[in-house]
Amino acid sequence: MSPTAVSKPRNLLVLALLSLVAGAAAGLLAALFRLALQHADRFRDSAISWGHKQRIVGFLVIVVISAIATALAAWLVRRFSPQATGSGIPHVEAQLNGKWSGNPLRIIPVKFMGGVLAMGTGLALGREGPSVQMGSSLAHLVGKLAHRNEDECRALLAAGAGAGLATAFNAPVAGAVFGWKNW
Repeated sequence: MSPTAVSKPRNLLVLALLSLVAGAAAGLLAALFRLALQHADRFRDSAISWGHKQRIVGFLVIVVISAIATALAAWLVRRFSPQATGSGIPHVEAQLNGKWSGNPLRIIPVKFMGGVLAMGTGLALGREGPSVQMGSSLAHLVGKLAHRNEDECRALLAAGAGAGLATAFNAPVAGAVFGWKNW
């Protein structure tokens, strides 16, 4: 048996194990994001209830707090990670095609905090795109830390994106199909 034939199954096994780790980590991150958004929604609902009792002063306080939180989210993205703009899915698709690069160590916290701040104030945004981008960034980071090549990192990126999607929609089969389709 040639050395190449032996290394391929071993690399495939390593990649499969890394995809399990990356998928679990991406799913956990997306679940934490979902929980943080639920807490932000409850806080916003409480603040609005308080604001209704305070009449015009309450209204102004709510508007000012919402404006500050939204401005902080925008500042975080512009200052620390411009790749965290928008839903994130176009960035993931670009990276799968080898066109985009970003620093996962910046994208993940900026997307998480910016998303909680922006969506927590009531902006009409979905959690799905950020969950996909954070999951793919985390999985790509796992690949880089494990010294995988670019093709393997792209496979892990697709697995992480699928895990983020599966968690965001509570649809594991859809996440698996997304990961398979985009790899």
